[in-house]
Amino acid sequence: QVRALSGTEASIRARQRRKRIERVFGHLKRNLNLRSLKLRGLNGAAEEFTMAAAAYNLQLLANRAAPA
Repeated sequence: QVRALSGTEASIRARQRRKRIERVFGHLKRNLNLRSLKLRGLNGAAEEFTMAAAAYNLQLLANRAAPA
């Protein structure tokens, strides 16, 4: 039953979406050194991750505005 659904357009879109999201997490872990969170508690972790995601988005905007 799963194999029958694996070639559908919805599953292909979902796979592409997962790849894109995992690529962002890999970038955050490797390039922005976000392997472990420095702040304590759920609120601190959320704030730290939000800042890292904002830094990633700013890098994307900078690269798209003036590619190297």
